[in-house]
Amino acid sequence: MQSFGDVLDDCGFVDLGYSGPEFTWHGRRHSEWIWERLDQGVANYDWLAHFPMGRITHLNCYTSDHRPLLLALDPNGEKQKWKRKPFRFEAMWVTNPECGNTVSRVWSHQCANGTPMFTVASKLKRCKKTFKEVEQGTFRQC
Repeated sequence: MQSFGDVLDDCGFVDLGYSGPEFTWHGRRHSEWIWERLDQGVANYDWLAHFPMGRITHLNCYTSDHRPLLLALDPNGEKQKWKRKPFRFEAMWVTNPECGNTVSRVWSHQCANGTPMFTVASKLKRCKKTFKEVEQGTFRQC
């Protein structure tokens, strides 16, 4: 065990801490239950600089004697993502003939190489940006 601690020190690893149940393993030895925190998340300071919001959560598991660990790089990111108002296509846009031309022009634009799904997502993003400009009155063609 000392060697393991030495490696952690030599590599500059620090414990990321955790939330959730305290112990990650349990077992029975000589008719006594033993509970330990065997599984841990560790990182060096370079990693922490890149992922300062990184957190470990001990999850529940009823089919194993070890609890799985969940590493969330930005645990608040999912909540913040939904704080933004989602983009909605406005039906009034189809009443302007120029809007159809705008969609055709955006859709015919060549995208960077990628999978077909990446291409579709890129074109949808461009359409979204164009129509948001329309909504804000900054786009003149529609």
